[in-house]
Amino acid sequence: MTQTVRKHSFGTLSQFDYSDIGLESQNDLRPFLLNNLFRQASFATYNQNVSSLRPLEYTKLASTTKLPVEIIYPIVKGFLIELVYFKRFLRKQTFSYSETAKLDELITFLNKVHKLAPVFDFKRARENARILKIKLQEMCFFPHFTTQIAIVVFVTDLNDKAHKKRIVQANLRLLCNCSAYSFHRTRNRLGLG
Repeated sequence: MTQTVRKHSFGTLSQFDYSDIGLESQNDLRPFLLNNLFRQASFATYNQNVSSLRPLEYTKLASTTKLPVEIIYPIVKGFLIELVYFKRFLRKQTFSYSETAKLDELITFLNKVHKLAPVFDFKRARENARILKIKLQEMCFFPHFTTQIAIVVFVTDLNDKAHKKRIVQANLRLLCNCSAYSFHRTRNRLGLG
């Protein structure tokens, strides 16, 4: 079965006043929406697949962001489709030990995750990745590469003072294609309890 993406008209986008919600331009809209989506609604199924949002969740997101559903729907739907393809890419990617041990490789994939979903501070995540690599080297513990990405994003979000609500862990694990078992096992081994 092939999946097609319908093109939506963004006529309401140009008429919307972004200063009402604290944004400077239309370019800030996608990161703003995805930040709220990751922190308020879960789009992960019980077996770590991407599910579409229900109409009630779109309405809830619209009320918290003060945006009409007509603007939210195409952005969120497009993101969820991109996430499905990114998960497939990560699933088919084989990471050798020499790749996973490199800090540069981790930062490269963090950049890819940040471009897909800009829900964390990338500069801080790079520093957290460096610290994580040092700590893992000292412990002689090398979790799967996608687990390392998820832990870096988790720690970056945990220390982020700009947001009171944390990223829903199911969404984070889904974004990084990381299993719940390996995520929590690594968290406990690192003492991030």
